[in-house]
Amino acid sequence: MCGPADQDRSTAPTARAVSRRSVLIAAGATLGAAAVGRSLFGPTDHAAAAGTYLRPCGDVRISSSWQGHKNRNPPSGEPGTDYAVPTGTPIQAATDGVIVDRKDSTGTATGRYLALRATDGNYIRYLHLQSSAVRLGERVARGQVIAYSGASGFGSETGYGAHVHVSLWIGGTPSQLGFTNSVDFENYVVPSTPPPPDSEDPVPTHQSSAYWWNTAVPMGVWARIPIAPGSFYLAQTGVGSKETGDLTLYLRAIGVTTGLQVRVVAETLDSIGNIVSSTMQPVIEIPATTAASATAATLGHYSLPYFLSGPLRLYAELRVLNAGITVQQVDFKKNFWRS
Repeated sequence: MCGPADQDRSTAPTARAVSRRSVLIAAGATLGAAAVGRSLFGPTDHAAAAGTYLRPCGDVRISSSWQGHKNRNPPSGEPGTDYAVPTGTPIQAATDGVIVDRKDSTGTATGRYLALRATDGNYIRYLHLQSSAVRLGERVARGQVIAYSGASGFGSETGYGAHVHVSLWIGGTPSQLGFTNSVDFENYVVPSTPPPPDSEDPVPTHQSSAYWWNTAVPMGVWARIPIAPGSFYLAQTGVGSKETGDLTLYLRAIGVTTGLQVRVVAETLDSIGNIVSSTMQPVIEIPATTAASATAATLGHYSLPYFLSGPLRLYAELRVLNAGITVQQVDFKKNFWRS
């Protein structure tokens, strides 16, 4: 089940799957997971399945274990097991069941995924897919090819290194039990001797700040957003350095009756720090609150996954769409990896 993918379904396989994220600059998106209850199955179908599940692609290298996801700081939002396989590798169903959730967009940390409600009542999700091979509501058999592996996430086909992330919940959906309350899928698979896990993915560095800006912004012009007194840059790399991460700006403004807009600008620099070019990232519009008035607060946020390599830096800009807007507070949060 883990041979090379056919030419129609894959990009060229890499010699070694990468477990770290390497995301492209792109606007983030949000898409929630659907919760499906047990009603699809009869009352006798809920026995535990220890030792009977199939790994998604056989006995391949594990790039990050379930416990490794739990040990991250902060812990993974959905602990699971990462199986390192090239993009386009066929993925097999762990057991018999029904496809109860399917996401076909690359947005959010999950990327594309499938969810399988097993006939034993357990719930399994396969994340970061290149594509799905089965329909929502389709009943599948143990070992059937249900998807093809990828690296999707954060609005990109390459939001991660190529792998399959498998999460397992016993007797309930993640919405019922909590996304962090998964169990170790490796404890429920057919006994075998897979390659030992790699050393775990490095945990990100976290950066955050809260700045009381309290500034009236002129209408119709792009103004740089400070994240601290005299500080504007969200991320910056020099010659020979790289940074991968995701950042979010939270804004609190008053006087918003029409709306405001936010964008991030990427500046390319030369070796001595002069600006060579500027690239504007997608604009996000933040509408006024439903109770728009001079005193009502409008809250908004802008999220961006990014990858910087070489002399580059990012800053954010704001344009207000009506006069009289004061931006009271700017909160900045970032998780990132440097190399």
